Amino acid sequence: MNFNEFVNEVKDNIKLFLPRDYENAEVSTMECHKLNRAYTGLMVRKEGEMLTPTINLNRLYEAYKAQPGVTMETVCRKIADIVIEAPIQVDLKAILNYEDVKDKLFIRVSSAEANKEVLEIVPHQLKEDLAITYHVAVGKNQDGLSSMLITNEMMKEYGVTQEQIHEDAMKSSPRVMVPEVSSIGVLIDEIYQKNILMLTPDEREMLLETLQESSEMPTFFVVTNTERIDGAGVIFYPEFMDNMGELLGNDFFILPSSIHQMLILPDDGQVDAEMLRDMVKEVNATQVAPAERLTNDVYHFDTKDHVFEKADRFTERQKEKEAQVAKTEKVGKEQPDQKPKTKKHDMEL
Repeated sequence: MNFNEFVNEVKDNIKLFLPRDYENAEVSTMECHKLNRAYTGLMVRKEGEMLTPTINLNRLYEAYKAQPGVTMETVCRKIADIVIEAPIQVDLKAILNYEDVKDKLFIRVSSAEANKEVLEIVPHQLKEDLAITYHVAVGKNQDGLSSMLITNEMMKEYGVTQEQIHEDAMKSSPRVMVPEVSSIGVLIDEIYQKNILMLTPDEREMLLETLQESSEMPTFFVVTNTERIDGAGVIFYPEFMDNMGELLGNDFFILPSSIHQMLILPDDGQVDAEMLRDMVKEVNATQVAPAERLTNDVYHFDTKDHVFEKADRFTERQKEKEAQVAKTEKVGKEQPDQKPKTKKHDMEL
């Protein structure tokens, strides 16, 4: 069964697995474009409902293909459970009124290149090849945070500018998505403590080796939020990079680990940016899911000039500065000494 056949099968039969009050429900599909991914979504909307969950059919199809013994009846029952158990509980007034929305705004960071189609219809700000977008937190549950992406159309309805949304999102983000910074060794140790009882002896030994290796590695810091979901945007919170530079007492490199976190490495003058870039590329290719990747670049924060930029651009700026200093010194040396004129007598001016 190909994907289109799968979608039609679900769409035609889903109401057979739903309670009677869904008898007159509208079943529809639509192409959904979200940050880092696009998918076909299924919506089952009862009469009078303004909002309804959008179910990712691409993900369900992949699960269906991966388990040959699973029947379409099982798939439809699972979708029916999602429809019944996960209605969207949102106060519409709270998302239609900007005065209520602005305190629930938070930012996310994604690859500008990978999301260029979405960025055409949403307010955003570019930081090099990273895009900051604005979202409304509409609720939390055991599965995480429910949110809505602010679109150009919504911004128009709110009657506000992108600059206003950006300003308000920067104020509320640290409260909605609380920042968290820890050394990578502490994070690995935390994972170890949580999972030690569930690991086999061989897995325990491997994790212990990883802990030992991490203690010998340069000091990386993990920047995320307390939810550890979509936490890469923390790096752009107001004054965050300045405060981090003050804490480290140095400039630092920023490695885009994933959409969920950034890694920070102090720039002690001994670190090879090209080596860091190769490391990011390898990790992205082997350990990060495509939907969670940011970019293959490495960034740098200059604490003196307060500049966030790609690491290679920082290197270029330093060379330009050094060349300018050398030029100034050379000009100074070539200037002849100005000796005062010798006076013939005291009255001569």
